[in-house]
Amino acid sequence: MIIINADYLLNFVIPQGPTGPTGPQGVTGPTGPTGSFEGLDAYGGRYNNSAPVINLTIGSSSVIPLDVNMPSKSVNYGTNTISITESGVYEINYYANMSAAVATTVTMAVRNNGTNIPSTSISRALSVGVSSVYSGSTIVNLNSGAVLDLSLSALLAVGVTLGTGVGASLTVKKLN
Repeated sequence: MIIINADYLLNFVIPQGPTGPTGPQGVTGPTGPTGSFEGLDAYGGRYNNSAPVINLTIGSSSVIPLDVNMPSKSVNYGTNTISITESGVYEINYYANMSAAVATTVTMAVRNNGTNIPSTSISRALSVGVSSVYSGSTIVNLNSGAVLDLSLSALLAVGVTLGTGVGASLTVKKLN
């Protein structure tokens, strides 16, 4: 009678043999349905590239000129505005590079029908002649008929100059 230790069998290595030939090709399955990707339902944007001076007065807001249209779908453009034609959840991105002629605090915000969207309001103390970048992104519910613009206000009457190149921009994308 031969007794084999189980540990011996576990440590015994049998060398691997050569790889066999490739088997025949299997049957091709049925073609699935054609998918479609139509992209975003609504989007658009405007920007400024002319470096204008915007004169701000105490107690009022001034609209930042956005005179160049970006490609769009299901939004309308007005003077310095983007109008929403489909209600939904939108991502708003905004940017401005500006400097002031007098040191003061300047607030920039995206407005919906003339009212600041709270999550877009940015206030900064500007130094004379020093550029400052304002930028942000937010996700909000917008109703059909909403008119968006970028506005500025200040604690003092001041001239604000947008930067050269793209000095300001406003874009929207419908997410749902």
